[in-house]
This record gives sequence, C-alpha cells and structure tokens, in this order.
Amino acid sequence: MSRRIFCWLPGAVLCSLLATVSAQGADVGEARDVPIPGTGLALRVPAGVVVSPELPDPPRVATLSVAVETLQSFRHNGIVSEADALAQRAALARGHAKVADGWEQDGLADIVSLPTGGYAVIYPWYRPFELCALEFTMNAAFFVGNRRVTIRYRVPPAIIVGEDPTFFVHEQANCGEAALWKHDKTDDMPKRFHKAVKAGRLGPAANAWYADFISILASLHQKVPAR
Repeated sequence: MSRRIFCWLPGAVLCSLLATVSAQGADVGEARDVPIPGTGLALRVPAGVVVSPELPDPPRVATLSVAVETLQSFRHNGIVSEADALAQRAALARGHAKVADGWEQDGLADIVSLPTGGYAVIYPWYRPFELCALEFTMNAAFFVGNRRVTIRYRVPPAIIVGEDPTFFVHEQANCGEAALWKHDKTDDMPKRFHKAVKAGRLGPAANAWYADFISILASLHQKVPAR
C-alpha cells in the first residue's frame, strides 16, 4: 500500500515522498479520519490507537492526543509565552526545528515537511531526569495560521523496555519494579535509543511506535466537508 513518509536530508530540512512500506503497528486498513478543530485538516489514525484529549500516564494502549491553541491563548499559558510561540512559528516557516514546550531533550528535534505544506518539528519525551518514570511520547508541533497544533503519541513503556534491555536497567533499591535508563560513560543513552528507533533497529514495539507516529503525521490532509 502507498503511504507518505518522511526522508532525512543532509542538514536541517527534510523531504516528504510517497513510498510503499509495510505497516509496522496498528492495522492501517482500518484507519479513520480524526479532524483537527479549527484548521480544516484531519489525520488518518489506525483503529487500534485511542484518541484522547489527555494522555494517560502510563497508558495501557497506544494513545494519540491532538491539541489546538490560538496564539493569543499563550498569553495565559504560564509555561509557553506568546513570544515563544511566535518564535517557534517563525523558525518553522524557515524550515528550522524549534521546540517551545518549556523542556526539550537536547539534539533530538527534527524538522519535517508536511503533505499540506509548511513544516512541523518532531521530538520525543523520554523523561531522562525522572529516573523511575520512563515515558515514550513522540510529539509534533506545527502552525495553521494563528493556531498551533500539537500532536502527541504515547505507548506503554513496559513492552519497549522488555524488548530492548540494552538501554534499561532495574534497580530494586531505588525504583522497585520500575525501569530506568542505563548509565554509560557519556550518559547519552536516550540519544542512542532515539537514533536506533529512527533507524528501525529496536524491537517491534519501539519500531512500530515511531513508524506509526510518522505515518499518522504524514497522513495530514484537507478534511472533506460533509455532504
């Protein structure tokens, strides 16, 4: 089946193209349209993915959240200011990756071109500083006029930890049954993990988590008005 995916180019800008790839996660054949309020756009989301305004922590199943915020709303945000949002919109318009969520894992943000035009920044949250609370969330942010759209895709951590033990360890004395990142000489295990998951070199759950997120974002399209 033909699906739109993203390819990384040397430098900051990425390109999108149509390619034939196999589904790695939920059944794409049963996907449904999820509208993005106030934008005239929609995403194609696999049937096995729950769509929720809030992301559970930790989730029991793969869960997608879509938030739409006007630029004016950032004046009362408390975390991201209107100036931050404007700076992010300006950077994305130039094809530069910029995260404006108050926290970012250094060096892991990418810029992608969208099928509807313009760019989005994509970046993970792994909670590297909360030792006993791993999180696997992929995020995307882009702008439609004066609205910022944020898409977050989170999956249960246990299955990823179980499939990819190279990156994780259990320390009963500190975290009980919870897993945490292994420490190495450079202390960059989340970066090594992210590089591996982008290359599809991890277990099926981690590979599907990343590939499905990319496929959902790449499905962005103009919503057809109801007749």
